[in-house]
Amino acid sequence: MKQRVFDAHIHFVSEERDYADYVKKLLAYAEENNVEKMVLLGSAGANDLVKRAIDEFPGKFLGLARIDLDKDKVSDVDIYKRQGFVGLKIILTERDYDDPAYFPFYERAEENNMVILFHTGVIGGPVDYLLEEESSMARKIDENYWIRFKGKSSARMRSIYLDTIANTFPKLKIIGAHLGWPEYMVSCAVARWRKNVYFDISGGEVVRRHIIEGGYIGKEISVNKVLFGTDSALEKMPREIIGWYDSLRSMGLSHEEIDKIFYVNAARIFGVV
Repeated sequence: MKQRVFDAHIHFVSEERDYADYVKKLLAYAEENNVEKMVLLGSAGANDLVKRAIDEFPGKFLGLARIDLDKDKVSDVDIYKRQGFVGLKIILTERDYDDPAYFPFYERAEENNMVILFHTGVIGGPVDYLLEEESSMARKIDENYWIRFKGKSSARMRSIYLDTIANTFPKLKIIGAHLGWPEYMVSCAVARWRKNVYFDISGGEVVRRHIIEGGYIGKEISVNKVLFGTDSALEKMPREIIGWYDSLRSMGLSHEEIDKIFYVNAARIFGVV
């Protein structure tokens, strides 16, 4: 039997012209890989495309609206709830995630029974300087990247900040992305002692290698606190499923435990029956 999948971390298209083709490809990906549900993440200025997708295919897609805690209004949380979003995506804040200035957003999300997915850990850049040599193309890509991300810092998005939020808003369902890479042990500790904190294991081959080599799942973090997500280019999504399934089996996890990570945990968090 194919492993059923709840893909809890998919970045959606940001251009109207790409919408129809991308949705078609996502549905084909789901059909071919036994993906029963997909969580689509909005982006700045493109939450409307996620709304369109969840309206057109409510049985397949769930949506997280990207919200800017430094520019948007707390009342926007209510708007997203009315539009059918099940939660929010937060990244690239100007302050630490647990700064009290952001508490009104978290309180409103808690009141609306909305999930919040926080990016946790170092932000990936366009050039991997461990694997790629310095080149004129790399320098050009890197320069454009830093113009766009000037002043932003991964230091604002550490998983330890989820501890404060979880303690302050105990009914708020919190997901940290990428198991807080590279602060995996901190992330595991927060999930271990905070009932409402979970982590996804998206992030590609590097994050997967670290997690498998560290043996964190089942030893430092409960299988009940881990979610599967691809967070990759569409053509790589099937490989993420296969790679994680094989890796979890190699760790000695049972079929029931793997099913929790691939489907059950996300279904419970997002209220899917």
